[in-house]
Amino acid sequence: MAITGEHSALAARPVSVGGREAARARALTARAARATMAGMRAQGATRSGDPWWRARVVGRQLAGWALASVAAGALLLLVAGAAAEGTAAMLRALAIQFVVWGAIDGGIAAFGERDRRRRVARGEADDAGATAAFGARLRRLLRLNAGLDVAYVLVGAVLLLAWRTPEGLGHGLGVLIQGGFLLVFDAWHGWGAWAEPDDGRARR
Repeated sequence: MAITGEHSALAARPVSVGGREAARARALTARAARATMAGMRAQGATRSGDPWWRARVVGRQLAGWALASVAAGALLLLVAGAAAEGTAAMLRALAIQFVVWGAIDGGIAAFGERDRRRRVARGEADDAGATAAFGARLRRLLRLNAGLDVAYVLVGAVLLLAWRTPEGLGHGLGVLIQGGFLLVFDAWHGWGAWAEPDDGRARR
């Protein structure tokens, strides 16, 4: 940060403990702190509205959920091996749902990140029109997915109510958990996480 004006004068001579100089120093410090916080808030809003940055966040978070789902599924399969018959059947069905959903989510995250990087490499991130189109497409896709997630949650609930076996309980819980997470995830990124769009400079 450049030191100018009052900052230079303050740095050039000792500030007395009391009196006018101390008050002046405190005022300058408070002003600098307020300016720093305002800059951080402005940067956060800009990044929220940047569709290239938003797509990167979506991809990373979805990949993290996918990895956690696959790991949880593998752990459930291990636990199922030592469980009683009915419990084992439920755990195996739940594990299958976690592994399958995790693999699909991981593939979607990888494909989305590949597409984002390809577009950035082509220079679309420096083009206002291309950035606006990319942001509109991303929001539209997330909101469409949120609608599909509602259907997944309903399917999970139906499985729980209609398929009254240990396997049905496991599959129903698996679909309900995965669909419920994706509903919150897609709704947040599709509606709640966006600030006013900025000029679209990419966060590579």
